[in-house]
Amino acid sequence: MKKGDIGNASALYVWNGFSVFWGMSFNTSPHYHDTLQLVFDLDRTFKLKDKDSDWQEYSAAIIKDRHIHQLDSNNSIQLFLYLDKDSNYARQLSHKFLATQGINDLSKSDIRKLSHNFFKKLLVESDCESLFRGYMLILRHLINPDTTVLKDERVEKAIAIIAQSRERQLTVKEVAAQVHLSESRIRHLFKEQVGQPIQNFMLWMKIVDSLNLIVKGSKVEDTAYATGFWDASHMNRSYKTLLGVTPGAIQQLDGKVRIITCSNKNLYSIKTTILKDWNGDNPSAIIEI
Repeated sequence: MKKGDIGNASALYVWNGFSVFWGMSFNTSPHYHDTLQLVFDLDRTFKLKDKDSDWQEYSAAIIKDRHIHQLDSNNSIQLFLYLDKDSNYARQLSHKFLATQGINDLSKSDIRKLSHNFFKKLLVESDCESLFRGYMLILRHLINPDTTVLKDERVEKAIAIIAQSRERQLTVKEVAAQVHLSESRIRHLFKEQVGQPIQNFMLWMKIVDSLNLIVKGSKVEDTAYATGFWDASHMNRSYKTLLGVTPGAIQQLDGKVRIITCSNKNLYSIKTTILKDWNGDNPSAIIEI
């Protein structure tokens, strides 16, 4: 099987805050991601190196966002979890494991309590709910995230308003007025409790809604108007800004990788920038999933 920067992957699953896929046959050039990355080997070990260290073998590792590295799958299979760098989970993971380094070995963390069979079982699961429980169990073994915190009812109402207004150009000011808060206050509360700016949340929801149509072959212009973008140009710019790839490129990618949106609230993409060498500033290629 030929190795390369893209390798082989099955399905990409996306939730509110992270994306997941499994892959094999990777032997990458120096590159970085715009997301925090967790890698778990499902069979043996994989290899990583960065500018300051030579190849090292891992069974589980965490890699800081935008940290240049190389990965060799070592003829094994890996499970990749990508978390938005600004999410609460990513911040906690970075604080605990990446305070002084760009790559850290997770094999000695509490993740070792999860067996290889646990990770292999995730590969055969197909429904979003079962997969979500599995991935949250991984995070709980690493950082013990508190998932029981209740949101302010005004934030919950704001989320509901956004969800019910997908087909029009809703503004943050309009949302604030409907929940009887100032615009600055709803921005503060939303960022504090949801973990991302409200304007990002609104745009990501449009991205997810439109993505579900794009992968089914819907025309960009029709999809843009159906999901609340101003027009096709606005949708294209948004995809380029947030995903780094156009809707048309996503349609081509979907023939190779199944894309499953498991959340109607948000989407975090996988963006990999391939560099010519360790000191290169200009990317030689950008891979988007």
